[in-house]
Amino acid sequence: MSASTIVLMGVAGCGKTVVGTRLARELAATFLDGDDFHPPANVQRMAAGIALTDADRAGWLDALAERLALGRTRGERVVLACSALKRGYRDALRRGAPDLTLVHLAGSPALLAERLASRQGHYMPASLLPSQLATLEPPQPDENALTLDIAAAPERLVRAITNTLEPAMDTAPAFTQVILETGPDGRARWREQTIALSEGKPMARLSPLMPSGGCQLRESPVGFRSPFHCTETPQWVFILKGTMEIGLQDGTSRVFRPGAHFYSTDQLPAGAAFDAQVHGHWSRQVGDEPLATL
Repeated sequence: MSASTIVLMGVAGCGKTVVGTRLARELAATFLDGDDFHPPANVQRMAAGIALTDADRAGWLDALAERLALGRTRGERVVLACSALKRGYRDALRRGAPDLTLVHLAGSPALLAERLASRQGHYMPASLLPSQLATLEPPQPDENALTLDIAAAPERLVRAITNTLEPAMDTAPAFTQVILETGPDGRARWREQTIALSEGKPMARLSPLMPSGGCQLRESPVGFRSPFHCTETPQWVFILKGTMEIGLQDGTSRVFRPGAHFYSTDQLPAGAAFDAQVHGHWSRQVGDEPLATL
């Protein structure tokens, strides 16, 4: 599963807010607490120990669906803590986020009651737990849901969710570094190597820190082509706009388009005098759009 909208569902006391806030922080997502969307009348009923009806929940679910739809429009990743006890309630949420992922935090009645008894400052009384358990309709196989036992610590629950959402990140991914270098014969050549992306959070692993001597933004006009030359200082080259072609002395060339990159370290061999028939490489702008590189 991979979701832009994740709904943590379950009865009161299952830990939706605790797990949801930590999950949102881990995923760099926006956290929404469904309780904050209840109108005052609903809050008053629950505080008085009166279970909400489907009619009471209708406006609340509409407000949540509208907020989820807004998040999709913004390209925002959202984690929502919402009881979503019935299939119909979850279908109402899907009006705002059709591809939402459900995480059902489930636990024994005894553990839930114990947690509610120790909870302070919340309007939901422990007396409503039996009615919530009676109302609960666990997610069906077609609902794209993950069910977790709340007996586990919040940190383990968050890890289980992120591992399910983005399993590819459990293995260390690699970055292919394209290198333009000087071969043993003094001529430029291409080589590729991998850099392990082993740091950072699961959804955005990074490479170990690599030193930088600074950045330079360059723009080459349409028709530009350089003579053969060597790289003065080893440098990364990122293509921002347009198309760049790099040619070697052996007559081959390689094309790089926006989003591509390579590491240039084709330097004049120590003690050698530059020979345009032997050393270096050329670069040129390709197409009808100026070339911009970093």
